[in-house]
Amino acid sequence: MEIRRTTLRDRIVSALSNASSALPFVLAGWEGGSAAFDLVDEYSDIDLNFLLDGANAEEPFYTAVQLALEEVSPVVACHSEPPGRYFKLAASGDFLLVDVCVFQKGDYVEYLDPERHGKLQPLFDKGEWLRFKPSERDSQETRRAKRSQDLEEWFSVSQSFVQKAIYRGQEAEALAAFWGYTLKPLVELLRMRYCSTRWDFGMRYLQRDLPGPVYNQLRDIMFVGDPSDLKEHHAKAVAWGELLLQELELSRAGDPPPKAG
Repeated sequence: MEIRRTTLRDRIVSALSNASSALPFVLAGWEGGSAAFDLVDEYSDIDLNFLLDGANAEEPFYTAVQLALEEVSPVVACHSEPPGRYFKLAASGDFLLVDVCVFQKGDYVEYLDPERHGKLQPLFDKGEWLRFKPSERDSQETRRAKRSQDLEEWFSVSQSFVQKAIYRGQEAEALAAFWGYTLKPLVELLRMRYCSTRWDFGMRYLQRDLPGPVYNQLRDIMFVGDPSDLKEHHAKAVAWGELLLQELELSRAGDPPPKAG
């Protein structure tokens, strides 16, 4: 039975669900993103995911997707960013993008994990493809442990890239190094400490995933008001990162880390 909805957002989801479910090489479809967390607002994209049977199905699938979208509103822009494509419709205003991702049978299961990606909203399932087994988290835990070990060995050492740029008076390069070698791994460590299931989500959902005081502390370190302030912000970030590494090591040893305050 076809899905019929009324708002522009719902009409788009309905059109793509109905068009893709009719294709024999599309095994399942689901909505993720803000909808999976029940956090849709006026700025939210539409995040749709589809499981395909065979790599050769991708181009025919996206052809069908574009035709279905054109029935709703003209497509004015399309941008590929694996594993998906973004579509901008003429009627969608300034903020609404349609993000359509495709997966194959061997590479999609981690995207079903409700702890990482929220409670998916099934569009259709031609088998039992959308069932998630908690045992599937084992590979994520292995990757997280490996990354934690990498950071133990490299975080402190790599800060020399930031320091050298500061000492040379290379302000733009120093700020770029601060982001790349300090802030990004610091966020990984904060996630491992406070939101380990989404340890690799980078800057996304930080306000949601970190305790309020921790988020505010990170924000204050990230915002460098003047190039002359970078050395101080860098020192604070490095000290925090080294503390987090110690706390994570204690946690692995069975000792609970201190509470955020």
